[in-house]
Amino acid sequence: MASQKNGKKISIQTVERLSIYRKILEELHDEGVTHIYSHQLAKLVGVTPAQLRRDLASFGSFGNISKGYNVYQMILTLSRLLGTDTIQPVALVGMGNLGRAILAYRGFEERGFHIAVIFDVDSEKVGRVFAGRRCFHLKDLETVLPDYQPTIAILACGAQGLQNIVDRLGKSGVRGIINFVPKKITPVRGMYLEDVDISAKMEKISFLLRAKSGEGN
Repeated sequence: MASQKNGKKISIQTVERLSIYRKILEELHDEGVTHIYSHQLAKLVGVTPAQLRRDLASFGSFGNISKGYNVYQMILTLSRLLGTDTIQPVALVGMGNLGRAILAYRGFEERGFHIAVIFDVDSEKVGRVFAGRRCFHLKDLETVLPDYQPTIAILACGAQGLQNIVDRLGKSGVRGIINFVPKKITPVRGMYLEDVDISAKMEKISFLLRAKSGEGN
């Protein structure tokens, strides 16, 4: 469960849906849509209108009966609730193929996140500038991080010594980890961890496809 400042408990599932709501609303805004009714937004997201209204009611009153939700105002409100109404600096650990792809992805900036600093152990990468960001040696993490003050870090490095990296990040003020490394790690106290296992997602789809193809047997 996540908590608001007023102490009210909000489920992680609700937070995840808020992110989807905002994404859909941004697409609608780009298409010139100014207002949308709850049942229309719910259909686009894939939830029931009742679920959508319950999610939003957790944070106050939105829209009105006659005109529906104001798309732009909803985007601003959801951005504030998600903490992405201002740009947040992010640290990237690992500048291999995956790290380069993450750095090149422009969607982070659009959603309020800026990869501000990079760390690696490869001497050919350390000291170089990638897309405007300087790559520092991992051994200098504690010295460098205070200059950028990231609260979120993305792990796209090798598995060796990964737990030690997480511990060091936690001691340096990082409170959120996005882990792309297929290795089990334990977050430090007060830290949130999200594992992103693309292979596991592919296995899930493979299973569902095989199960579906066997329906007719």
